[in-house]
Amino acid sequence: MEFFVTLANSTVVDIVVHPKGKGQDCMDKICNVLGIIEQDYFGLLYKGSKGENLWLNLRNRLDRQLFGQPPYRLQFRIKFFVEPHNLLTPSSRQQFYEQVKSELESQKLTIEPGEHVKELVALISQVEYGKFDRRTNQMNLYKSLLTSIAKHVEPTPELVDSIIECHKDLRDLSKDSALTQVLQLAEEMPNYGTEFYEATSADSDVNHVGISPSGVCLLNSNMDLIERILYPMILKAEHHGRVVVLKVVNDNGTFRDLEFRLISHPSANSMYRCITEMHSFFFCDTVQPEVSTQFCRDFKGTLASLFNEKTKLGLDYVFDIKRTLREALDHTRRVMFKANLNTPSGDACPSPKRENSDCEFEQLNVEKRCQVLEETIERISETYRCCVCRDNELSAVLIPCGHPTCLDCGKQLSLCPLCRAKIENVQQLFLPAINCRGATGTSSISLKTGNNTSKHRHCHKRKREADIDNTELTPQ
Repeated sequence: MEFFVTLANSTVVDIVVHPKGKGQDCMDKICNVLGIIEQDYFGLLYKGSKGENLWLNLRNRLDRQLFGQPPYRLQFRIKFFVEPHNLLTPSSRQQFYEQVKSELESQKLTIEPGEHVKELVALISQVEYGKFDRRTNQMNLYKSLLTSIAKHVEPTPELVDSIIECHKDLRDLSKDSALTQVLQLAEEMPNYGTEFYEATSADSDVNHVGISPSGVCLLNSNMDLIERILYPMILKAEHHGRVVVLKVVNDNGTFRDLEFRLISHPSANSMYRCITEMHSFFFCDTVQPEVSTQFCRDFKGTLASLFNEKTKLGLDYVFDIKRTLREALDHTRRVMFKANLNTPSGDACPSPKRENSDCEFEQLNVEKRCQVLEETIERISETYRCCVCRDNELSAVLIPCGHPTCLDCGKQLSLCPLCRAKIENVQQLFLPAINCRGATGTSSISLKTGNNTSKHRHCHKRKREADIDNTELTPQ
C-alpha cells in the first residue's frame, strides 16, 4: 500500500507499507525518515467520508480503517502537545515548531497585539533566516511574516522597526534556542494543543467542543468560551452512534450529563478516543488496562468469538495510546542513552582485562580513559540539572510526587512539570559528592556540577607498572 504523508510544513513523503500492515508500521517508517525518537507525541490523520479529520489507530490494520483506492493521503501531526522543556530531541522540537507556525498561519492559534507579537516575529526570523541582515529583501520579509502569522495586526512602520531592533538583539541566539522560545510563547496562547470537534448540544448553545491537555472546552458558533470542564470533574465518558455523553460533577457535588451530537459515528468515536487518551497521557502514571485492552468486533469476529473467546478475527482496538507522558519521557531517555553508548565515541569493543587489576576500564590508553571519564561526567552533570530551566542544579524535591527541580523553579511551580501532580510543599535537597578511591590522590566528583575537585591519575597498578618500567630503563 502506498501512502502520501503530508508534514506540517507541506512537505509530502512517499512511503510503502505491506497491504496487511498496521498503522504502527506506517508510523515507524515516517519517523525513520524524519529521525524522530519520541513517537508517542505524534499521530497520523486521515479524512473521513464526510470530510472530518480522524486519527489513524496505530494498533489496527490499515485496510480496515481507510476506504478508497491507494495511494492514500495522511497527515503527520502532533497528537499530544507536551511542554517544550519535555522535548528531548531536535527533530521533535522542529516538528512542533513547524506545526505551531502552520497553526499561526491558519489562525487556529492567535496572538494578542503587544510585546509578544514583535518578539515572536523576531524569533521566527532568527529561526528561518538567521542573524539580522540589512539587505532589502530581508527587510520586506518582516512584513510578510507579520501578516502571515498575525493577520489581525497591522504592519505599521513603527512595529516593523521594533521587530528589527528585537531581531538585532538576538544575534547571539542559536537556532535551536530561538526555536524553543517560539514554542514557549506558543504554549501561552489560547487553544494551544486543543483539538476541536463540531458538535451540538440540546441543552446549550454549544457548537464546538475543544479537547485540551487540561480538560474539555465548550464553545459557541463564534468560538467564544462557554464553559471549561477539567478532567478531574469528568467521572465517565461514553459514546453510542453519533452521540458522546460526559458525566460531570458540579461544584455543589451534584451530577449532570452532557450530551453532544456529532456529524458522524467515526467523528463521535474519535472524540471519545481523544478525551480518554488525553486524560490518560497527561494525568495518569501508566495506561490503565481498561484503556489498553478495550476492543470491539465486527460481525464475523463476534460469531467466531462464540466458539473461541481468544480469537483475533475481526478485532479492532478502541485506543492506541501506549505510554503516558511520564513513561514516554523515560522511554526516550533510555533510547537516547543506548544510542549514545553505541556511537563510536561512546565505547569501544571490549578487551580482556589484566589479572588482579583494580582498574575498572578496559585496557585503553590514558587519552581514551580521560575521554571516557569526561563523557561520563558530562552525562552525570546533565542528569543533575533542573528539567525546567536547564541551567541550575537540582536542589529541591517536589512533595508529594518526589520529582526534583532547582529550588528557584520549585518555589514558582504549582504543578509538577513531569507528572502534573499538585505541589503541596517544596523540600530542599542536598546531594553528596562521589569520592573516587582508586586514584593515587584523593579525588571527588560533585553530582551537581560534574567537576573534578582534584586531578584523577592512573590507578595503583598502572602507577606501579610505570615505576617498574622506569627502573628497568635506568642505566646501571
